[in-house]
Amino acid sequence: MATVKWWQSGLVGIGAGLPMVWAVWAFTADVSAVDGLGVILVFFWYGPMIVAFLAVAGWIAVLAVVGNGKARWRYWWWVVATPLALWGVLLIGALTSGPTGSAPEQRLGWSLVVVVIYGAVGAGFAQRAPRVVRLLASMIVVAAAPLMIVYDDASQYRWRKATFASAPQVLPVIPGYAVVAARGDGQALEVTMRGPTDLRVSVLRCRDCSVRQEYAVNGMTVVDGSFELWVPAVDNPAGHWVALDGIHVRPASIDELASLPLAVSRSAD
Repeated sequence: MATVKWWQSGLVGIGAGLPMVWAVWAFTADVSAVDGLGVILVFFWYGPMIVAFLAVAGWIAVLAVVGNGKARWRYWWWVVATPLALWGVLLIGALTSGPTGSAPEQRLGWSLVVVVIYGAVGAGFAQRAPRVVRLLASMIVVAAAPLMIVYDDASQYRWRKATFASAPQVLPVIPGYAVVAARGDGQALEVTMRGPTDLRVSVLRCRDCSVRQEYAVNGMTVVDGSFELWVPAVDNPAGHWVALDGIHVRPASIDELASLPLAVSRSAD
């Protein structure tokens, strides 16, 4: 078999990484589902199956190319080992990302991480690769994932602002309570308030905007003429929370909303 040049080995690496890119593209949105349970489903259910398939496929491909030439395995073992290593890299990325994200940007970013790592590993382990190529390949492998994590951290405020774009840009005002966290959830605004008890307030643009208060067990609905608020008490025995008068909303900018800590999603209840 003719000697494979380092750039050819890099292209082989990129080709070998395409199935992993597909997996990243397919499961990125699922990773953040249900406030973290998606990480368990993707990485500890689908992940091992994908890694095992890619490792076996890589072993078969290398065996078909190099035959019984044991000396050549030293240049191709990475085809089998890289999927397992990337499983760990992507898991760390998923655990360190957030709490807010943009699925398109994360898909693209982590796909690029996979592509450049596969390509760099392929080039670095090529037979007779120049020392400078091996050095650059090592730097790329080490830096790719941390750079994506830094990008994720730097984008949090921008992504948070985007989540509030379609939600009501207001904050509830309840005598004796202070806003401590907020979350944009589609057309709804979720706000956590702290006072004599904790409140988790949902704010929606009302359909029937006649001013009223409707009481329910351990909560109430308030319509102030523009917005509808559902105000339940959290971790409070039913009937022990006395709703106060004067509940309304005030305008709030997207910057103010995005600067608040992230409220717990109702889907986590």
